[in-house]
Amino acid sequence: MIYDLTRPDRDAAPLEDHVEVLPEHFAACAWPLEDRYVALHMHKVLPGNWKMCMEGFLEAFHVLATHPEGLRTAGDANAQYDLFGRNVNRFVHTIGYPSPHLPKTLSERDLFAALGHDPKDLPKGVGARQRHADLLRERLGAEFGVDLSGVSNSQMLDSIEYFLFPNACFFPGINIPLVYRFRPLDVDHCIHEIMLLRPVPANAPRPAPAKVMELGIEDSYESVAEFGGLAYVLDQDTHNFKRQRAGMKASLKPGQTLGNYQEARIRHFHKRLDEYLAG
Repeated sequence: MIYDLTRPDRDAAPLEDHVEVLPEHFAACAWPLEDRYVALHMHKVLPGNWKMCMEGFLEAFHVLATHPEGLRTAGDANAQYDLFGRNVNRFVHTIGYPSPHLPKTLSERDLFAALGHDPKDLPKGVGARQRHADLLRERLGAEFGVDLSGVSNSQMLDSIEYFLFPNACFFPGINIPLVYRFRPLDVDHCIHEIMLLRPVPANAPRPAPAKVMELGIEDSYESVAEFGGLAYVLDQDTHNFKRQRAGMKASLKPGQTLGNYQEARIRHFHKRLDEYLAG
């Protein structure tokens, strides 16, 4: 049984058993989660069951159709999926590598431009991903008041997402520093809870956590300025849900067909959920 702080169960299994590899993996982060603060906290109502909506954030398979403008800078089909135990899985979705779905290979200068820079500013012999990571270290380090020189390129750039059963996702990276939870409202609606984590400034008090912002079902993520360009991506994700929900209700097929690898995390979640419900 999962320990519930609102209804403590003295017979519950230790929390350490449930979180499996998370403490070990997060201890290796250059900027661990305990040294961050909640800079943004919001609840967004989504038009779908909590499980259906959460599934959309457990794979990168949908990037080709939903986020086509990202194909020049995101290795969607090359995402890595890891299943660590019954309760934890992960993907690593690389940023700064073009998608293999592109019809032709991008030059490093073209890739650097796609990442938002002037291609003339790419030094000779330096890769676009490396230079992009270096510039981001400088900019975000100054913005946050921290030293990011020891953070790896992957932690600096990539979308690294850990899932913890039953409904939480943790991104330990710097550029995409999020925590998600998906909570049910009713069979057709859920709450997408998002916390944006920032490193605590060096030699300064920990900032107070942000107050919760409430977004309705028709509100755009772009109404939250702190999301920046990520808001557009989240809106693209949510535009699918109404049609997906309608398709599920209209389908004569009794279940869904999942990709063997690209949707392995979704299968892993449902297998664990079935085990849990079976007691």
